[in-house]
This record gives sequence, structure tokens and C-alpha cells, in this order.
Amino acid sequence: MTDLKKTISEMVESGDYSPRICGVLNLILNDKMNSIEINNYLSQQCITINEIKMETLQVVIDYANKSLEDDILTEQEMNNIRLLKLFLKIKDGDFYLYGKKQDVKDVLSWQLRKMYKDDYIDKDEALMKNDLQSLFDLSYDQFLDIVNEIAQESINRGADISNLDTFILPK
Repeated sequence: MTDLKKTISEMVESGDYSPRICGVLNLILNDKMNSIEINNYLSQQCITINEIKMETLQVVIDYANKSLEDDILTEQEMNNIRLLKLFLKIKDGDFYLYGKKQDVKDVLSWQLRKMYKDDYIDKDEALMKNDLQSLFDLSYDQFLDIVNEIAQESINRGADISNLDTFILPK
């Protein structure tokens, strides 16, 4: 929880969020990360979670970006993201439903390009791909579309598809 609070604190200090979202994030910083506290806060602000959904989704995207800065997604970071999505009432499909598809694609493409840079996906990278898919609750096909775009770049460089941990259908 300390890692989550540290990163959330940095995010609040960045000044990139509205006062409403900062109020929600301050609940985390003040050890009030639970449904009762967020419901009370939203009630006091006379808003619903859906009214700030775009901003809550951006918080998760930003947190994921910060977690991936070192190219490692630890179990703790994955748990923190799960907790954050639960606290912010983000459901499966929300990222695409609320127009964050390109943002999600940008985060994943950035990380996948690093993984595919050597035109080979090892066992650890294959496992990390599973974590990346679950970050944003993507379906297999949604994630595969993003992966295959990056894998195609490797194939264009001469990589053997059997080393890329993906499946590309012929067009």
C-alpha cells in the first residue's frame, strides 16, 4: 500500500487532475480507500462516479504508465492496479466504452515495442504480456490486435514468428 500511496501522491502533486479527482485520490492518501468513503465523498460533492469516469480511467492509465517506467510489472503493482480499479468502480470494458482505447493502446504499444525490440519474446516477457492484458481488462482479441501490430514490426525486420509469442492470421 505504501507504493500505491507514494505514486498517488506524486500524481496528485503533478497538478494534472481536477479538484474532484484530487479529492478522491486524497482518500487513498488518508487511508480511506474503501467504498463507504468514496460514496460519502461523491455524495458530498453531489456527483456520481460516472460523472468522473473519464478522469478515474485516466488515473489508472497514469498509474499503469508510472508502474511500467522500469519495464517491470511487479505483483504488488498489479495488485495496486486491481485495488485502484475496484476503488474507482472501473468495470471490464470501461476503458473502451468511455473512449480510452487509444490511450490504452499507447501504453501497451510503448511497453510491447520494448519487449519486441530484440525480435524474441522469452518466457518472462510472455508472462508479462498476460499481466499487460489484464491491466485494462482487455479481451483476448482486443489485446491480440495490439500485440500483432507490434509483432508485425518484428516480422518486417525479419523475425521468426515462432519466437514472438503470438498468432497472426493470414490476410
